[in-house]
Amino acid sequence: MSTAHDAVDPRKRRTREALLQAFGALVVDRRYHDIRIADVLAKAGVSRSTFYEHFASKDALLAASIEGPFSILASLLGEHSLPRVQSLLEHFWENRSLARTLFQGAGNRPVRATMVAVVERQLRRDPGPRLRVPPRLAAHAIADALLSPIVAWLNGEAACSAADLALALQATAAAMLDALSLGGRTNAAPGL
Repeated sequence: MSTAHDAVDPRKRRTREALLQAFGALVVDRRYHDIRIADVLAKAGVSRSTFYEHFASKDALLAASIEGPFSILASLLGEHSLPRVQSLLEHFWENRSLARTLFQGAGNRPVRATMVAVVERQLRRDPGPRLRVPPRLAAHAIADALLSPIVAWLNGEAACSAADLALALQATAAAMLDALSLGGRTNAAPGL
């Protein structure tokens, strides 16, 4: 929805930030599906038409609000910023009730789509190994492999520290990238 000019226009940047902050404040107090665009507009003090200049829908607003954190997770495919991933997981844990409602239920579809998009951008940006499947398919596999253990952990299905989970996610990202790469150790299925 935004143009290159919008990125440098301070008024548009402030408005976008106000919408994101209003949404963030609302999502702390309410379940995702209970938040209406009208609630965001009232809290941010902007008009409906202004909202739609920045976001196509409430799902797009959710996606924009989690892009930053998900970029930290996707960085496991390249720069391996383990301390940042651990801090993010600790933040998720401290806010697990909120995280669970966003990662499951009504928020699941936009959350998962955002994670896939962020991983795909990371795969296209980093000149890593050539993939045996299109980046979009690889992004789906990697996004699921990163999100699924986090959701299970937040749901209390198994206990471990944020540090151990961050290390496991780092190893998972590396193994997934290797398995999906043409030169990886997993070159063909057995018997083929």
